[in-house]
Order: sequence, then structure tokens, then C-alpha cells
Amino acid sequence: MSKPIDLLKLSWLVFTLVSIGFLISYGVTSYQSRVVDKPSWMVCEAVKGLKKPQYIKFHNTKKVIYNIYQQRWVEGMASTDVFKSKRKGTRPTIEIHENKIRFTKTIYKRKQFLIYVSEKYYVFYKEINDNFFWSSEVSKVAAQHIIIKRDDLIMLDYKNEWVKNLRRNKKYTDVIIDKLFKEADVNVKSYEDILFSNGKTLKTQRSLDVFQCKKIADVKAKI
Repeated sequence: MSKPIDLLKLSWLVFTLVSIGFLISYGVTSYQSRVVDKPSWMVCEAVKGLKKPQYIKFHNTKKVIYNIYQQRWVEGMASTDVFKSKRKGTRPTIEIHENKIRFTKTIYKRKQFLIYVSEKYYVFYKEINDNFFWSSEVSKVAAQHIIIKRDDLIMLDYKNEWVKNLRRNKKYTDVIIDKLFKEADVNVKSYEDILFSNGKTLKTQRSLDVFQCKKIADVKAKI
């Protein structure tokens, strides 16, 4: 005659097995999350001129929006992003500042998203309100395109008037980017024409500054 099943022991056995499975799953997921979310840091020195060094946080992540109430990055969608990684929805993003302390300030918690990617280049976009135009004292809407060579980490800080919210979308190819780097090397004109679909052109201003970046362990602001 078989012994009656001890329901209490069976319940504890099931509970234990489920708990172990959950902890293992949580541990693996947590580890994968840490791997995906670990950013890379770079410092970029101007190749010529007196431009201040720029600090870049390069991040393959799903967390692209800063929640000011929770004081942390959360997942979200970005309308300007054209690239989604196959790694569970992560995407390359950057934050760039010349002042290290800005990485810790909520007001500056804003990522730049890809508008072009190839085997050779990354191009990141951000809209800015800046009076970088040398002859203008009035701040105007402009754009910053950060172009990074993926092999040697040379960066082009390309400020211009290709503003997406104004329906000015610059079409990139590697050939176009190669030309921008060559123009930056020889200090060519500080303006360019934007051609609209109706055939009209608009003369706009721009700046091209080349930096050499190198990876560093971290960016720590002095207090």
C-alpha cells in the first residue's frame, strides 16, 4: 500500500524549485542588462584651433529618456532615431559635453540619436539653440551633427542649419561625409546651401571642427 502524499512537503518542494528558477532567471537577466547598459567614455581633443576638449558617453541601451521624477534613465522611443540594434532593441546613443559636471546635472540629461550609420561612420543628431554663427548675437535654432569614424575615433563636430523640425533633412552617404572631413581640413567656406524639394535654395551657416577621441575609463566631475 503506497504512502499518502504529504501535501505540505510537496508544496514546499514546488515553491523551492520555482524560487530557484526565478533567482537564476533574474540573475542572468540582470547580468545581461548590466552588460548592455555599460557605457563607453571618450575624451576628444581638437586637432587644431583652441576648442575645448569634449567628453562623450557612448551608450548601447534601451534607456533613452531621462525621468526627472525617478532620477534615472528609462526606456522610450525617439522619433529621430533611424537605427535599432538587434540586441533586444538597444540603440547607440551619445551624450557630449565640454564640462564634465553636466553629465550629473538633470537639466543636461539628453541623448543624441543616430540619423546615419554605416560600417565606417556614426552620425548623431541634436537640435540646439546656439549663437555659434560668428556674425550673429541672436540665438537661433540650429543643429549639431556629431560624426564619428568607427575605426580611429576621429570626430567631426558639424554645426549647421539642417534642423529636422524645420523639415530640413540632410541625406548622408559615406562619400558626403568624406567630403565634409576634407573641407574641415582646409578651412573652406563657413556657409552652405540647403536645397528644398520645390527647387528653392537657402544660404545657411555652418562650422566644422575636427577632434581626435580616445577611450577613457570614466568621466568623474570634480566637486
